[in-house]
Amino acid sequence: MKYDVHIYAVVRVKIEGVNAESQTAAITAAQKGLDMEYAIKQGEYAEEITGFLVDEVGDENYSKTRAYLADGVTPDPNVGLK
Repeated sequence: MKYDVHIYAVVRVKIEGVNAESQTAAITAAQKGLDMEYAIKQGEYAEEITGFLVDEVGDENYSKTRAYLADGVTPDPNVGLK
């Protein structure tokens, strides 16, 4: 069998010099207008994987696609495909 494996890895993106009245306002300001595609390319791997999604090649209806927790073994009970 062949599989396409999607690895959900955490990427840390630093937005420098955000002007705001508070830390939570800084979060809001940093998110506004953020180009996530660009930010990911500029980011760095945060040493964390949150889960996996596995597709069987040739399964065009994705009926055999499964999600797994970060351990790569336990099926994710919170993800169900319809």
